[in-house]
Amino acid sequence: MSARTTLFVAATAIAVGCLSVAPSMAQTPAHQPAVPLIASASLNSNAVTHPTWYPNWEPGVGKGNPVSWPSSWPRPRLLKPAVTGPLTGRVIVIDPGHNLGNSSHVSQINRHYWVGLNKICNTTGTQSRGGLPEATYTYDVAKRLAQRLTAAGAVVVLTRNANNWTTYGPCIQARGLLGGQVHADIEVSIHADGGPSYGRGAFVYTPARMTGYTSLAKATKSVTLAKRILSGLAANGLRGSTYLIPNVAPDRMQGTLNVSTIPTVIVETLNMRNSADAAIAESKTGRQRVADGLFEGIRQYLS
Repeated sequence: MSARTTLFVAATAIAVGCLSVAPSMAQTPAHQPAVPLIASASLNSNAVTHPTWYPNWEPGVGKGNPVSWPSSWPRPRLLKPAVTGPLTGRVIVIDPGHNLGNSSHVSQINRHYWVGLNKICNTTGTQSRGGLPEATYTYDVAKRLAQRLTAAGAVVVLTRNANNWTTYGPCIQARGLLGGQVHADIEVSIHADGGPSYGRGAFVYTPARMTGYTSLAKATKSVTLAKRILSGLAANGLRGSTYLIPNVAPDRMQGTLNVSTIPTVIVETLNMRNSADAAIAESKTGRQRVADGLFEGIRQYLS
């Protein structure tokens, strides 16, 4: 959810059940041979099972020693391809924004950590007028996107393997650091905005140039990734934002982007406070369209 239009959901928000994931629309050609269920040689699988972050990181002092993710957080989830395809050899981190349990762990998500600036661990995210939480929407879209990517031969790492009331986080610092730890090519963080009801459409945050955090190469590649993703969404009938222009903007206030060491973007895929966009978010076919658009953008960038 946008830092500019953040809408916090009350801790008493009504839970929405887990959403099923429809089979991928991408069909594997019959002539493609099956390959063993092994990850790319570039993947650091140890970082998937033992991810770390730096809760004691302080400006001017340093990160300190790496610390394991807390047991109260969801864990990263590794998804391996069953076939070869155009994305074979690629490792992609997909970050479904927020977590349903953030609403019931307010004190934990309001703790402050260093991410190039002082920010809280996470937020609850927004929700549609129909009651669909952003966290549930992003988790469903992420699973659909992962299905498309693995069907194309990619190795996918999700930053969280759960969307429930008993867990919270992970914190934004840990999410942003995970891509570099697992040796991913790119990281895409999926969100939905809580913007003005009159506006609709997608926009993308990219890392702003920051000494010690974002180099020119990381910033430039992230902008290219952002443009490809907007192109992929447009190819699936999903327009760019009508209320935040330009639709690609660097932002030094996004901790996930600051701490990442690889090309990374935050995609506000639609505006959940707009009735037309909410209808997309609340339908299985709409969420599949979003996932297909993200897939096309990632494919364009990596091909």
